Amino acid sequence: MLNVGVIGLGVGERHANVYKNDVRCRLKGIHDFNHKKCENLKSKFPRVKIYRSDNEIINDENIDLISIASYDNYHFKQVINSLKKNKHVMVEKPICLYKEELDQIIEIKEKKKNIQLSSNLVLRANPKMVDVKKDIMLSSFGSIYYIEADYFWGRTSKLSGWRSKMDYYSIILGAAIHMIDLVIWMLGVKPISVYAIGNRIGSNTTDLKFNSFAVMLLKFSNGLIAKITGNGPCVHPHFHGIKVFGSKKTLIHNFHESFYFNKTKNKTNKVTLKKTKFKSDNKDKIITNFIDSILNPKINPIVTEQDIYNAMSVCLAAEESMNANRIVKIKY
Repeated sequence: MLNVGVIGLGVGERHANVYKNDVRCRLKGIHDFNHKKCENLKSKFPRVKIYRSDNEIINDENIDLISIASYDNYHFKQVINSLKKNKHVMVEKPICLYKEELDQIIEIKEKKKNIQLSSNLVLRANPKMVDVKKDIMLSSFGSIYYIEADYFWGRTSKLSGWRSKMDYYSIILGAAIHMIDLVIWMLGVKPISVYAIGNRIGSNTTDLKFNSFAVMLLKFSNGLIAKITGNGPCVHPHFHGIKVFGSKKTLIHNFHESFYFNKTKNKTNKVTLKKTKFKSDNKDKIITNFIDSILNPKINPIVTEQDIYNAMSVCLAAEESMNANRIVKIKY
């Protein structure tokens, strides 16, 4: 039985529900900087202790697993402190904001071989994305030469909240990281360089003083190009779009439909795919699998610590590229 503590009760409330409903776990405690949130959840989690600080919940020797869903700028400190206290850690993206922080996490985690670390990069559990990855692995696209992966965030009102109060908010680390991780996971290879640009035109009426839109061009060693966007202020439903272009087949997955184009002789055929919803149990799969990996060391997490480091390395190189206005070689 794993004793679990959850920090941050926005999306963290979903984390808490997963642990509460898993017979292998005991949801022992919750914490949020907004104590009213904790009080409001008392009726939902009547037997759960409310901790007054993140340090208090992390320092509790009876807790085995800390799930971190606080604001982005608190993740690094909470991850580091949890690892130092020998807690398994599930953290919402991003795990941190700067390269120096990532280096510290890697250094400490190297000393904690028996501790599991994962991040809730949920698109790996999306059935549609799983099917696309299978097709790629079966080489049904032929030679893939170009991919587009777009994160339509479309939640402009949230840009004036806690994100605007951070010393630095990154739309790449806060949104596009999902699409970066998705492309690396689908292809099974890492990009070698990145060029990124962005702007805040779409959010200039909000309190956010940082870029709310970014576009990245990733280059792979075989010449494949992937275009990734993090589109914060778009007038569009929240959605993750993807297009895969190969020598034999093309996939288009947009808000309205998903379909393939393939060729028979000189004719291009459209094959419409069945719509599949990204259901709650799929969204929770990253966390439930993480529990599996803690209880059974033979099971690997769907998102390993190396997967986190790879996606973060691309994001940080993209940030460097955007600031320097040049192509940056990605260091892993």
